[in-house]
Amino acid sequence: MRKGGWNPARVLAALGKIGYDPVSAVLDIADNSVSAGAERIDVSILVTKRSEGRGRSKAVVDTIVIKDDGRGMNEELLDNALSLGSSEKYYSLGTLSKFGLGLKSAASSLGKRLEIITRMSGEQSLKAILDQEIIEQENDYVYDIDTPSDAELEEFDRFVGGSEHTGTFIKISKINCESLPSVAEILDGLRKKIGIVYYYYITGQSGATKRTFTVNGEIVEPYDPLFTDEIDDEDGNLDELNWDGLSPKWITRQQDIQLDTKSGCIAKVEITQLPHPPSVADREIMSQKACRDKYMIGAGNYGFYIYRNMRLISWADSLEMVGQDQNLYSFRGRILIDSDSDEVLNIDVTKSRIQLSELAKSQLTPIVQEAKNKSFDAWDTAKRYLAIKTGQQEPHSAINEELDKIGSIVEKDDRIDEEVASADEQKKLRKRREQAIQSSEATPEEKEKLVQSSQRVQYVEALPNNQLWQRAHDPESGLIVRVNRSHRLIREILESQTRNSQLVKVLDVLFFSLARGEYSLVYKSDHDSAIVERIIADYREYVGNDLSEIIRKLDISSLIDDVK
Repeated sequence: MRKGGWNPARVLAALGKIGYDPVSAVLDIADNSVSAGAERIDVSILVTKRSEGRGRSKAVVDTIVIKDDGRGMNEELLDNALSLGSSEKYYSLGTLSKFGLGLKSAASSLGKRLEIITRMSGEQSLKAILDQEIIEQENDYVYDIDTPSDAELEEFDRFVGGSEHTGTFIKISKINCESLPSVAEILDGLRKKIGIVYYYYITGQSGATKRTFTVNGEIVEPYDPLFTDEIDDEDGNLDELNWDGLSPKWITRQQDIQLDTKSGCIAKVEITQLPHPPSVADREIMSQKACRDKYMIGAGNYGFYIYRNMRLISWADSLEMVGQDQNLYSFRGRILIDSDSDEVLNIDVTKSRIQLSELAKSQLTPIVQEAKNKSFDAWDTAKRYLAIKTGQQEPHSAINEELDKIGSIVEKDDRIDEEVASADEQKKLRKRREQAIQSSEATPEEKEKLVQSSQRVQYVEALPNNQLWQRAHDPESGLIVRVNRSHRLIREILESQTRNSQLVKVLDVLFFSLARGEYSLVYKSDHDSAIVERIIADYREYVGNDLSEIIRKLDISSLIDDVK
């Protein structure tokens, strides 16, 4: 029998590419803190600046730190934690761990250097360093365990409450900046997901002490994606044919399904219907935007939330049963399983995807099909009642919701980039940003539409000189795009295609991107902003007029037939 060789540096790098995004990687590391009984778990994303040329700076992640006041580790446990495929004998019943790879693979997906400072009751404080560059140099899987410095111990003791207390600090540096999204996107993702992922732990429903999570010092609130606490106990079942769309309802109250005939494993299933934002806004309970934000109603958030040992492992999973459809935006299901179900459901290494057993699928399919039909009909009922009442429907609302999210994130990224810039560059960027905003300020009505209904792209009756689009700004909420409803493109083509939702979405994304590109050019370039604004205005006029003339000469009937 031959013994094969291996390259430890490449193996470790490969483990970091098994399917993590930055948020899921950080949460996989935080699982160790939860399993260690920590009551306080603090996540910090530290930034630095990177030159983008021409004196411009961009904020990038420098270090990621996860601190906890859990049980900590002695040298034996620390050795095991750093081993590839940690021994399961160290994991307690109901742990969030599974394969013994999470810490190493998650850290590797974020950066090349992992540092751990930890202290267990009655044991000395320890510091471990796992550095991929050193592993590559040595061509061996090596790490160092030593004693923390006085400064590190002082910071550690300050967090855990004194030298007699226990805990663990995880620090990841030499960050893989090129493969990470923006700083604002990571922070938003963490704040959004931690409250859902650890909902049962933060609320104390996991059977253990309540856990407190903070992200860059901000406490994360628990978030139930099904909003079961808002459902009336007596009148809580959904009547899909008479639903007013105003409050959450039960579609399927919690029930058990069997996962396996041999082991007797079961899962708990429950499904709810969340409100219909336009109906809520029509009754002036809250704005459409506020309703969508509160209940996370939209693409990417409907489906099943699957919890393993009270920890979310799969977000809005379709389970190949819930198709893509705007009428299902308010559909929310939850499946609760424990670690006894791991092998039955074939949970992957990242603990983020599952494969249902045939028995589970056969039991779940009729439940989901009935619930999906009810949800679809309920949404359609609320939409139809509102359309009759108002006499109109808005085909652009779905994409505007997504553009509003993107617009908010890029605005935050701009501000973070400013914060890391030098004092002179900050002053310059701030002045150019103010000029870009002042050149075309949004009206109070436009601001109201953005705040109340997430309308980043707003169709207006006309724009000067036959321009097709024009950007506007609200100092607090950011970029708005005006689109000329009187232009030939809109009047003769788009308005005849209102049922073609994909075309509407594509054009709205295009208009938003054009306006965003203009703003970035004025705000971030070194060109004279006044000259840039004049050139942009002339360009919009030329595009508007030329496009109008081209459409006039086209055979519109054949063009419309092609895009149907």
